Amino acid sequence: MLSRKKKVYLKINIVSILFAVVSLISVTLAWFAYSGLAAARTEVDVKAWYIEFEKNNQAVSNNIVISLDDIYPGMEPKTEVINIKNLGDTEAKLKYKISKARILDANADYYEMNNNTTSEYIEDVISHNYPFHIDISLDKLYIDAKDQAVFKVNVTWPLDSGNDALDSLWGRKAYQYDQTQATLQEEEKEPSIEVTINVTAEQAIDDLDSVDINYLLGKRIYYNPVNDTKCTSAAGNCIETHVIDTFNKVEDTTVTLLPNTDLGEGTFQQYQNISPNWTTNYRLLTSTDILKVLSLDIQNSKIKINGISDRVIGRVLDNTRANSIINNIVTNNGYIEYSDFAYLQSVKCIWTNTTYNDLGFALDRTKLYGENKNTECRMIPVLIVQKTKLAVE
Repeated sequence: MLSRKKKVYLKINIVSILFAVVSLISVTLAWFAYSGLAAARTEVDVKAWYIEFEKNNQAVSNNIVISLDDIYPGMEPKTEVINIKNLGDTEAKLKYKISKARILDANADYYEMNNNTTSEYIEDVISHNYPFHIDISLDKLYIDAKDQAVFKVNVTWPLDSGNDALDSLWGRKAYQYDQTQATLQEEEKEPSIEVTINVTAEQAIDDLDSVDINYLLGKRIYYNPVNDTKCTSAAGNCIETHVIDTFNKVEDTTVTLLPNTDLGEGTFQQYQNISPNWTTNYRLLTSTDILKVLSLDIQNSKIKINGISDRVIGRVLDNTRANSIINNIVTNNGYIEYSDFAYLQSVKCIWTNTTYNDLGFALDRTKLYGENKNTECRMIPVLIVQKTKLAVE
């Protein structure tokens, strides 16, 4: 058995990523990975439709395959950044799909998007189910004309995951795969990991399953929860709020708004029993609300557990994965550290309604953690507002 403390190298073409820029009648392909980018230009110019992928201030050409030589426990994170520029005069929606992923050569570790396997499932698996983590982020789901977005892939392998058996298993598998590949002719060798991702930029035409551009994450909305009406500025009962749905769809009838104000300070129990004089539907803030937003930062939002290596949260796409992460943190007396939670600026703790053994989950400027339930923290419910109440600006 290969000791997990031994440095194990996994030779890899870690990401062969296919970017597809799609307009109504035109397609551009762009490939990237981790080194050796050629200087070339790729662009689409159909009427006022002009999208460009750019890396290191150079437009990336299509059909470039680049490889990362190795990946190993304790490695420095490897991050690839692609700027997606909308140089045309038409707004664009952005999205990506993972069409397939292969981990070494076992059938059980091959994933392909089809009627039974979604892109979201594949992304969740490669982000969370292995001791190494492949995380993907797109900082904007909609870009105005002359605006840009950032697409990232981040690859990490913590030195110690906290699961000795899993660390040893994949160290051994990596070693065995490397030995097998060494016996092959160069043209027969295959990369250890391949992931194919289709990134599309589409003209902003609404369909029910796409992101609602009127309610993108972080959008500021002034709302009066007492009268259940939209308003124009923070005054009186009108409060500043931000959308905290990470992917509000066109077909969704409501939107979740996080007020940038509180209903005073109180204990965990007082927060559980809060009853504001509001007409608007509301609920208590949850650790899952915070976790989903933090997971969009695939570099700086990290799970911290004493005695094991820090690891990035990874994308949290559903409540099942969120609950798994929260339970792991509670079981191991950990917490989440982040650089910023943009929609709540407070030096004072803020309650969520999630319990943490004998504590309660709270957040401050830099962490989501367990707080003594008798501590007085800010109490902030979230609003559940019907979209029909919100006129499109």
